Amino acid sequence: MGSVVDQFGAIVGGQVGGHPRRARWLLATAYHLVGAQMRYAPPKRLGKAQSYIQSVVSPMMGHALAHGASCACVNVFLPCELLHAMDITPMFPEGLACYVTSTSTDTVFIQTAEEHGVPESYCSYHKMLLGIAESGVLPPPCAILNTSLACDANQLTFRRLSELYHVPHFTVDVPYQPNEDAVAYVADQLREMGRFLSQHTGKPLSEQRLRQALSYSRETVQNYWRYLGLRATRSMPDEMTSEMFAMIALHIMRGKPEMVKYTNLLLHQVAALPEGLCGKRLLWVHTLPYWQGSMKQILNFSDRCEIVASDMTYENMILPDPDHPYESMARMLVEGSYNGGADRRTERTLDMAKKMNIDGIVCFCHWGCKQTSGAAGYMKRTFEAAGYPTLLLDGDGCDSGNVGDGQMVTRLQAFMEQLEGRI
Repeated sequence: MGSVVDQFGAIVGGQVGGHPRRARWLLATAYHLVGAQMRYAPPKRLGKAQSYIQSVVSPMMGHALAHGASCACVNVFLPCELLHAMDITPMFPEGLACYVTSTSTDTVFIQTAEEHGVPESYCSYHKMLLGIAESGVLPPPCAILNTSLACDANQLTFRRLSELYHVPHFTVDVPYQPNEDAVAYVADQLREMGRFLSQHTGKPLSEQRLRQALSYSRETVQNYWRYLGLRATRSMPDEMTSEMFAMIALHIMRGKPEMVKYTNLLLHQVAALPEGLCGKRLLWVHTLPYWQGSMKQILNFSDRCEIVASDMTYENMILPDPDHPYESMARMLVEGSYNGGADRRTERTLDMAKKMNIDGIVCFCHWGCKQTSGAAGYMKRTFEAAGYPTLLLDGDGCDSGNVGDGQMVTRLQAFMEQLEGRI
């Protein structure tokens, strides 16, 4: 982190214990300022699409801190078109934790969570969210909403938050096997979730606005598929952060007109590039340690390699049908690659590796994520049997105090040499 960011983090950290509302205001203000910077004076190397998505998401994070009562706390896989149709802002652990780490305030919230009994081995994203909540920095949301997939921590974290804030909690149960009965079952739950939100917020759910949100979702997904089709034959060095924001666009923010604009910008950006590949092309599995300086030096805007796609962006890219909004949202959950066994996720990643002309795959085993860590060995064997060298990289997506920096760099550098040595 830069010295200014470290100083800011120290100031915020010093306020958390005695003045949590002041710490909240400082963080919210910082995120709004980041949004303004990305809109009016973005870094020169950053593409228009990348600066635009950050200019949209950063103020959303600030809003979630400053105006909790107009927000719902959700997990990353919850279909948020319902929320957008009701003008409810989603706030999710992975996004907020990443922003907190970017402002160098992660340590105080991790410590707060552990002081309140959260195990050290718990997922760092969820631990961070619980620490922000337990400290009083995170204001009470209007509701807690989550799905049963794809993380064990979901069931524990969101139930604890509901009890802490005394706010209503709704869980969408997603069956393990994908079939039409499962789609109908989940669709009925999503209808009930809409009624639940209306009851507890007093906001009506307009079917017309919901269909409009699904229309935006459809256009967003279509644009992104076209983008990936062009990206398969073009090189576009970028930064790791961009894949994180693409994941937000294809999940939490899907259903908003801004995401149509973002994916249009992305599509035009890659279309303007000449065909031809240079450097080694990586496909990334799971979350990214985008904040880690040593990893940024290797992966950001590199002529040597580029992250072409990550499995969290394309895991549920089923084309939505605005005329059947609940069934569409349900199908994206049921048939997503993060639902079911590791074989579905592995097969979809392997299919994407073939389509995107990938040279190697990095499977990032984020601290506390039992699902990815448990499946990593199987994924590596399957990918390598298909001809794709695979690196299993242990790290932490958001806790700067839980990183074996030297070992990670050594292993990634060795992996790059392995790819470059292949004929």
